Amino acid sequence: MARALLILLLAVAAGRADEGRPATEIQVETHDVEGTSLREARVAVHATASPAAILAVLWRHAEHARILPRIRHIESLHDGGDERLIYQQIAVPIGKDRDVVLRVRRTTDPATGIIDVRSATVTGEGPPESSGFVRVHESAGHWHLVPAEGGGTDVTYTIRTDAGEGLIRWITGHAQRDAVADLVRAVLDRARADESAAR
Repeated sequence: MARALLILLLAVAAGRADEGRPATEIQVETHDVEGTSLREARVAVHATASPAAILAVLWRHAEHARILPRIRHIESLHDGGDERLIYQQIAVPIGKDRDVVLRVRRTTDPATGIIDVRSATVTGEGPPESSGFVRVHESAGHWHLVPAEGGGTDVTYTIRTDAGEGLIRWITGHAQRDAVADLVRAVLDRARADESAAR
């Protein structure tokens, strides 16, 4: 997971890491997707938490409103075990808030321990569009969790989205990088805290 998701993964992730403790260093690469209105961000980082602990955070969707403060509302519309249909409402700093319907899938390779969590927008399912929100029609995210030699996880997270009208300036440049970094940091910090508490 959170998820884990790019307007949502952009807009949702504006929460900062807790002050008073060292923050995980997160480097974010961003670029426009040629020929489209989409923008892609990518993070590659080593985490001390295990792939299973990170997956547990990403898959506890009901908790995301607490660890990702800009999520106004989240609900699971359908739970198929390794696939869920999720509806989210996201507060953004300018313009109308956003909402999105996502299909989220998780897979685990038993031979390698590699875990993938993918999300993509869907149409024709979930609540109808409302005048109170701008519906996000294009967003695709991918968490790739590889067990690292010596322990922990090599994490790659990518997200591409068209956040909709009125948000273009906010999701470019430093704002986009900061939002994605905060999202990844929040997920990894929670996974690390969960593992520490379980010891």
